[in-house]
Amino acid sequence: MINSVSPYLLHIGVMAGIYVLLVLSLNLMLGYCGLLSLATPAFVGLGAYASALLTLRLGCDSSLTLVAALVLGAASGVILGIPSLRLSRHSFVIVTLSATLLLQLVASNWVDLTRGALGLADIPSLRFGSFRIDGKPAWLATMVVVAALGIGVFWTIVSSRLGRAMVAVRDNEPLAVATGIDVMKIRLFAFACSGAFAALGGACYAHYLSFIDPGLFGFSISEALLVMVILGGSGTLWGPVLGAIVFTVLPEALRMAPELRSLLYGVLLLGFVLFMPEGLARCLRRPVNRAASAEAGQ
Repeated sequence: MINSVSPYLLHIGVMAGIYVLLVLSLNLMLGYCGLLSLATPAFVGLGAYASALLTLRLGCDSSLTLVAALVLGAASGVILGIPSLRLSRHSFVIVTLSATLLLQLVASNWVDLTRGALGLADIPSLRFGSFRIDGKPAWLATMVVVAALGIGVFWTIVSSRLGRAMVAVRDNEPLAVATGIDVMKIRLFAFACSGAFAALGGACYAHYLSFIDPGLFGFSISEALLVMVILGGSGTLWGPVLGAIVFTVLPEALRMAPELRSLLYGVLLLGFVLFMPEGLARCLRRPVNRAASAEAGQ
């Protein structure tokens, strides 16, 4: 049945799956730790370039390249987090933005490794031994599985003692310190997980589109993710996931009116901010609240 779906719709579905991984990365820092990280494109680019180079230069299997992307993303989160998480919230934003811009310069100027502005082309699709993911239907099924695993890991983190400690630090840092919570360790763990989620999304992006360039480190990714997380409902599990899907589909749906696309998109975003300040998560809470009220009334 999936083979009968339009390739264009399948492409949107694959990109939505990739963006789900990326919103999990940003939501962990912004929604649960209360820190705005602009390093997500840096982690995305690192994961994409690492997986692509290992495949192109060494012919490594995807089981190795994806693990390498995950490890590199987590390690980068630790390396960047150790100095930056000791700073104020505003300074943290500047440091994460600077790190992203620095990596973009490296990707643009280290021509021998990254080919600079020419980018890396003809990146093979994901390959696990003799099994190769070919075609958009296979990619959609793969991204559904990967996104579901990512959501499962995210839920495990935020529903654990570590997740509750993140929320405690976000809501009242002095009180959290007084209760014995190590703020630095909690935030560092979250930043490492954030890097891993984003790097995995970047690796999938590289192998799916088969081309990457230094533009991957651009601010446009942070802009899109902020829209998805904030208007989806930061600090919730399903809100940003729904936001990733809706705000991946919405710009494509507006292509039917190219002259008014930017205007309509702006009006819709403004409408979300004015009339749904809690984000799309509010839509998910209503059925749950109604079911709970009905059950209490019985």
